[in-house]
Amino acid sequence: MDNKRISEIVDEEMIKQDANRYRDMRKILTIPKSIADMLDEELNPLKRELMIETFVLGVNYLVLSDELMKFVITGDNYHIICAYLAGKALGVDLVKVVEG
Repeated sequence: MDNKRISEIVDEEMIKQDANRYRDMRKILTIPKSIADMLDEELNPLKRELMIETFVLGVNYLVLSDELMKFVITGDNYHIICAYLAGKALGVDLVKVVEG
């Protein structure tokens, strides 16, 4: 194999990797607005503590509402909520809030 062909193969592989990265960047985490509203109401009514810390404690001590706990234990929702709350703490949108 000559250098030109090796270079072409490397270029093709880099293009594939870039395409995969772009596809992965388009994946968007979402959370229903109703759940986001519940998190705001239940986790920080006094606006004193970090909501993510309150969420983790609430899950551990089972003090969240039944509806919120049901959502949390379904699929990857625990991690999505953690990402949502981390984004709020950092001032960036890591998880999109959608109607539902």
